[in-house]
Amino acid sequence: MPLFVVSCTDHDGTVEKRLATRLEHLARLQQLNDQGRLIVAGAMPKDPTNPQAGFYGSTIIVDFATREALDLWLQDEPFLREGVYAHIDVKPFNKAFPQG
Repeated sequence: MPLFVVSCTDHDGTVEKRLATRLEHLARLQQLNDQGRLIVAGAMPKDPTNPQAGFYGSTIIVDFATREALDLWLQDEPFLREGVYAHIDVKPFNKAFPQG
């Protein structure tokens, strides 16, 4: 299956929404992980020691059969629905390392 890099940029001033929606967001990522379709996922904090400082956004690398299937999955993304994400950029990805 093809891999995709999903780069998400937060709106300014949405840290409280992000933290309130985080468990729902993580549950969806856990489902992908359980299916073996999540390569990596994480947030980009403005200050790694202080979540209240806010976030630049998130990056995930996922395995979906098609871009259309990924787009359908993204429609239900809690951070998008709740207005945390200002923009989502998706690009195809060819993994070279680690191998296996």
